[in-house]
Amino acid sequence: MGERPACDGRGRSSEASTDPTDPFANGVDRRRLLESSAAVGATVSVGGCLSQESTERAPTMFVFNNGDRTVSVIDAETDEHLESPFVDTTASFPANQYGTSADSEYDVLWLNVSGGVRALDQHTLEEIDSVETGYGPNYPNLTPDEEHLLVASGGTTTLDPDPNEPETHAIVRIDADRESDEFGEVTGEIETEYTGPCDATLGPDGEYVFVPEIANETLAVASVDPFEVVARIDVGEPAGDGKVLPFMGTASFGGDTLIVENGEGELGSDPAVPREGSESIWDVSDPTEPVERDRITRDDGLPAAPITSEIAPDGETAYLFTPDAESVTVVDCEAGAIEDELDVGGRSISGAWGPFREKLYVPVQTANHVAVIDHAQQEIATTIDAGESPTGAVAGTVRPDTDASQRLLGSLSTLGVDVGDQEMAFCPDGNCYCG
Repeated sequence: MGERPACDGRGRSSEASTDPTDPFANGVDRRRLLESSAAVGATVSVGGCLSQESTERAPTMFVFNNGDRTVSVIDAETDEHLESPFVDTTASFPANQYGTSADSEYDVLWLNVSGGVRALDQHTLEEIDSVETGYGPNYPNLTPDEEHLLVASGGTTTLDPDPNEPETHAIVRIDADRESDEFGEVTGEIETEYTGPCDATLGPDGEYVFVPEIANETLAVASVDPFEVVARIDVGEPAGDGKVLPFMGTASFGGDTLIVENGEGELGSDPAVPREGSESIWDVSDPTEPVERDRITRDDGLPAAPITSEIAPDGETAYLFTPDAESVTVVDCEAGAIEDELDVGGRSISGAWGPFREKLYVPVQTANHVAVIDHAQQEIATTIDAGESPTGAVAGTVRPDTDASQRLLGSLSTLGVDVGDQEMAFCPDGNCYCG
């Protein structure tokens, strides 16, 4: 890997456990080449490591580009792409539910990387802390009070279904309060044996975290304080052959609904029973006794296996990211039925609500753009150019104050120049998600 220029002093070693796929194997798109070359010229003309005069507070989206380790900064009011500075790391699922609204002053971006999580300052996009969990896959979420980060560690559909010596997995609690003396420290850890905790999602009161456990065929419910598992719910029978394999989940902003993505098949990198996928809708009005209300399967019109999801603020609609169909599938949560399918122009595994909770931003990996869904109209309002292989997104209210070095390295990386360590998120078989 190339050395980082002297004016960027964040050097660190990569924790990636898999080799990154070369996003430029088929060459560099001519339009991107011209735009990046122009950006390089403009940045070099500034010279040195200068920064802007001040950091603005403004509704912003941050989209992490797995292909070139840049972050695309988007104006969430005008939906304009502002810049794509180099951050030398990436995220498939940054903590993206709480601490992201227009009235929040939370200014930390929590990224899931291979081996742990990293905290970036929204003002500078510089790393301010990191936590190694000891597990390749990590799936974080911030509590509504912005004090804790909950991380499900160890789960993935590529787990060995019958290991000779099964390892333990964990759910980790991290101090996420930047004003705290313990910021970035692990304040609690629940060892779960070989259960495969794959995601962490919370209701609006932040008292309980829901964790799908893919190897255990359960939905774990843990209290945040004290930090302990208070219930494990069996997820029932599979829709077809194999097992249910619950792996990702999203709790509603209202606190009554939880939706869970299921593998529906078998574990392993080459499963004996191929995974078809399904979506479960759970009633969590009593969070310690979740009840499955509906399960939507391929027989119900689900176009492809869902990978993750987001629930609209009104709780009535869910958006499922179904990459094999190159679409976002719209679900009526009350009816437990598919309502629509939105073509986003390529494969997408995740999305995030903008600061005003009116638009859903969907990074499309194979199209190098972000599809913006207008929730009121339930349609694609626009698309925004991003970097190479955009994957994870998160909202914020800070317009970062990047420096010339970050912008120059971003332009070079977009051109395919190998700079920095280029740390990855955990990507088994090239797929940066638990499923």
